[in-house]
Amino acid sequence: MTAQNQTITESYIGAGILYVNGRDVGNVSELKFSIDQEEKSQKNYRGGGGNVASITRITGVTLEGKFHSFNNENLALALRGVVENLETESITDEPVSAVVGGLTATSHMIDTSKTITVKNGDVTVAVEKYDVTPAGIKLRADSGVTDDTALKISYNTRQRSVLQAAVNSGAEWSVVFDGMNEAENGKSCVIKAYRWKPSPTDGLDLISDDFGEFTIKGQVLADVTRPVGKSQFFTREYAK
Repeated sequence: MTAQNQTITESYIGAGILYVNGRDVGNVSELKFSIDQEEKSQKNYRGGGGNVASITRITGVTLEGKFHSFNNENLALALRGVVENLETESITDEPVSAVVGGLTATSHMIDTSKTITVKNGDVTVAVEKYDVTPAGIKLRADSGVTDDTALKISYNTRQRSVLQAAVNSGAEWSVVFDGMNEAENGKSCVIKAYRWKPSPTDGLDLISDDFGEFTIKGQVLADVTRPVGKSQFFTREYAK
């Protein structure tokens, strides 16, 4: 039997690391391509029915992944956002409006390990009259402050990563899956998509009873700079 006539069975269980613009995005449990197409057929009008010609055109290629790493860089992909990495700051006399018994929010995340100062006019509010959270202060009922009182808060911020959601009109990314086939002794499988444009996720669970996950799905656009005869969408290299 010649090599051309051999039947080769390759079972597949995929695993590996997904990189977006070279960045390891962490744990991804699902990764799949979908190809949409339209078919045009020419009927047989000479009798007997059926078609005499048919053509299928690709109308779209989609790449979808299920992400489990909730870092801001991944969430920026899911929410068309940008990420700012900020150093510590010292905030002096930030004006806020008091909410007694609820949260009086500050503009930035508070470093709760550092001292903060709350002033009502020129009078410092005693520290036992409020609780401090990263999001602001919670004034107690006996604080002597009423709702909507103009307060000033001085505090230190933490080093932090800030996601600005829905400010990116839709960036394109290169994608590399550095994978393996666990059903075939870990054979290498490398997949490259050249122009991936993610759409905003349709769900992001922030409170749950289980580990969080979110899905990012986007079109793989044609890369017209690819050489003639090479895929403009994605390639798969598989070890023999």
